[in-house]
Amino acid sequence: MKIKVYLCPDIINYTMRITITLMVLSVLLSGLVPFSKLNAQTLIAPSFQSGDGYTMGVLELSEAGEVGENMAWDYSNFFTVNSYNAQILSSTPSPFEDDFPNANWMLEAGGAQYYYNYGPDVFEYYGGVEEGVSYPYSDSEIYFPYPFSFGETWTDTFDIELNILGIETHRSGIVSSVVDGFGALDLPGGVHLEDVTRISLSREITDSSMTGAVTYLIDLAMFYSGTTVVPMVTHTHFQVIEGQDTAIQDYTEILQSYLVEIDDLQNEATELDFTMFPNPASSKVQFVFASGINAAHIMEALEIRDISGRLIETLNLVPGVNSGVIDVSSWAKGVYTATSKLGLENVSTKQLIVE
Repeated sequence: MKIKVYLCPDIINYTMRITITLMVLSVLLSGLVPFSKLNAQTLIAPSFQSGDGYTMGVLELSEAGEVGENMAWDYSNFFTVNSYNAQILSSTPSPFEDDFPNANWMLEAGGAQYYYNYGPDVFEYYGGVEEGVSYPYSDSEIYFPYPFSFGETWTDTFDIELNILGIETHRSGIVSSVVDGFGALDLPGGVHLEDVTRISLSREITDSSMTGAVTYLIDLAMFYSGTTVVPMVTHTHFQVIEGQDTAIQDYTEILQSYLVEIDDLQNEATELDFTMFPNPASSKVQFVFASGINAAHIMEALEIRDISGRLIETLNLVPGVNSGVIDVSSWAKGVYTATSKLGLENVSTKQLIVE
């Protein structure tokens, strides 16, 4: 008998979670998000509002930017192949608020809810709700304190009893973190950030029940900018050890967009719906579609036209991949239209600005 893993969103297999669709990018990383300019050597509690939402892009990548002082981390040439949305809401009101009385905030992603404190003193995890199953922590995981400065370390232990799908489970673990770098960060689309803090966080979790013991080892390298509540980049190395078997995953998440005080996460979209980033653009533009393309549901192409209607570029999509890239560095500055087509009647059109 297997026990479902209830740990929290940053260590769940992203291929099982990337089922929600992209939001329209109404706020871009290229300067419209009001990130505070702070000394990157010290991370302080984040600044955000209930209703803030964001889009994370996911790619397979295991190498994280190096540690150190006054670093220059370059992720400008990386492109994501999947994306997911998340929204931060007040924990009150929420359907399971009574299970998490000490949490202030709820992160909603993929139909699940995870309860946190994001400060002002600590970044703290209280458990969550997945598939209607609530698993509150009586002993929280404290990831790290605020403020958290370069060279400082943090350790927290936890020991709790959980009832997961009717199975009594003893969970114990240790969290350790360190601020091991600061510097500048380059992201896809020409986004350049100066005030970036690097944090390495490790979690070792052991679940013991009548079915046996399973250990989870999670190593995260996270790059924060200013007072953002979510990292700009997160590298995850995830191991599951069960008896003699060990499974390993490595993947990277990059923040694609951040929207302030949105009313609702958009979890429904047609296969034609797509987003493009960065927009405005001056070099490469990535297009990500709401659904993967498959042999029974092939999208013909994405067409880019100028203001006169002249066809400038056609992006032919590969079956099974929901994204593609176009280089606009040689294009004339101006407004273009991007149109995805499926047959003659199904059309989705958006504006692309080249600067």
